[in-house]
Amino acid sequence: MSQINPRLIINASEVGEFTYCAKAWYLRRCGAVPQGPRLGEGTSFHHKHATAVSRAARLRKTGIWLSLIGLFLLIALALILFAS
Repeated sequence: MSQINPRLIINASEVGEFTYCAKAWYLRRCGAVPQGPRLGEGTSFHHKHATAVSRAARLRKTGIWLSLIGLFLLIALALILFAS
């Protein structure tokens, strides 16, 4: 029986790392050690990106609610007009 190469096995925490930042996951898999002045830039980028994603999710949710309210008002208006 052949042995499985451990580099081919990906555990659950690595999936989370990959989802957060595929480039950081790849560099870690290759053995790169995070260092240098650009490390702070990457941290700052991830923070800004997370903020933007969170804001987009809130805006999407708000848009869905406003659409539903508009649809409800449109149906109410149609019922009032047709009932007359």
